[in-house]
Amino acid sequence: MSWLDVKLQAPAQASFRAEKLTECTLPITLVLLEGGVVGVIAAKIYQVSPLTLAIISAAPMFANLSSFAWNRVASGRPKVGLACLLQIGILLCVLAVAVAPINDTGAVVLVASMIVSRILVAGLITVRSVIWSLNYTRSNRAQATGQLQMIASLVTVVIASAIGPILDRYPDGMPWLYAVGAMFGLLGIVFFRRVVVLGESDHLLQETEANNQRRQSVSFITILREDRRFAKYQMSMFAAGFGNMLIEAPLIFLVTRELSASYATSITLTMVIPFAVSLLSLPLWARYLDRVHVAQFRARQSILWVLALTLTLIGALLGSILWLAISRFVMGIARGGGSLAWQLGHNDFARADQLSAYMGIHVTLTGVRGAIAPVLGMLLYTSWGGAADNGVWLFAVAAFVCGLSGIGFNQLYRQMKRDGSIKLSPQSQ
Repeated sequence: MSWLDVKLQAPAQASFRAEKLTECTLPITLVLLEGGVVGVIAAKIYQVSPLTLAIISAAPMFANLSSFAWNRVASGRPKVGLACLLQIGILLCVLAVAVAPINDTGAVVLVASMIVSRILVAGLITVRSVIWSLNYTRSNRAQATGQLQMIASLVTVVIASAIGPILDRYPDGMPWLYAVGAMFGLLGIVFFRRVVVLGESDHLLQETEANNQRRQSVSFITILREDRRFAKYQMSMFAAGFGNMLIEAPLIFLVTRELSASYATSITLTMVIPFAVSLLSLPLWARYLDRVHVAQFRARQSILWVLALTLTLIGALLGSILWLAISRFVMGIARGGGSLAWQLGHNDFARADQLSAYMGIHVTLTGVRGAIAPVLGMLLYTSWGGAADNGVWLFAVAAFVCGLSGIGFNQLYRQMKRDGSIKLSPQSQ
């Protein structure tokens, strides 16, 4: 099967085409709320404090704390309609930034809009994960969603690459960028309304029955206690995410303030390179994930996290844009696989009636680590004196933590292989 020829059922093919059209437009809106873009804009236009930069980096992950609540909201409700409502909310957040003044009030609106929008994105991710689980089988799910991510990443790279040069030439043009982005978001909603969820009626009955039996409404602590393998998987996920999120805010501070890079260079390092390389690596990662259990997949992929963070350390020590660019290249390869496993990994553990609950747990724990790590990372970096002193060793700490996650994934994989519990489709083919 070629990368561009994902064999789906006829009804799923029509929805797949609608989703691909959405991914051509909605990311134009979403990129304006990505941490790399917002962080650079906040640092250079609004001159915000290092702590505010940390909050901006934490916002997307902090918002994920709402995911388990979104699971309850989505349970028993048609998924496409809810997804469209969430996209409308995101669009309104972008419009709020477009009309806000370029002053301290505007900075507050920018940060608040990003936080609210990311809460809505957390809901959108939770809902779409159910749609993907129903429309695509275990044997082609990674390739199908990988294509969607590939399109979204390509659009993100193109738009992010354009934002930097535009702002370098027209520093006052930021509101117009956000206004145009909102218009494209509206098109994304129009396209997404065409999506049809296969077997949704039966699935909604399953969710409703599960709710009635209080299986879905039980706390995520109970699920983690009952499913020890999923709990171990999430422990390693927590370490991997924590290590990576430690460096996000310090990296923006290093590039924009300490190295005084331009808009174009700053956004290229923080967003464009990782997204572009992620885009190129997605086909290979997708084929691999469709063949192996996510625990094995993550054990291999974690090696690249460690390498990327080690190269970041070298770049920070040398104050070298080139070495930082190399580190972001490797980071992009790792993110290509990481993004797929992040969205699909829970499917290798969950029952069919608990897909939303498992995804909610996963995204919520992502929010916990993401709310803590960027702030802690920036506090450590600045208190250690930044790149000029000992702050660079934060990148070594991050690499060590990611190394621990890789060991955890590998141990889980070996344990599941020994006891014969590895199977590619816990719920259905």
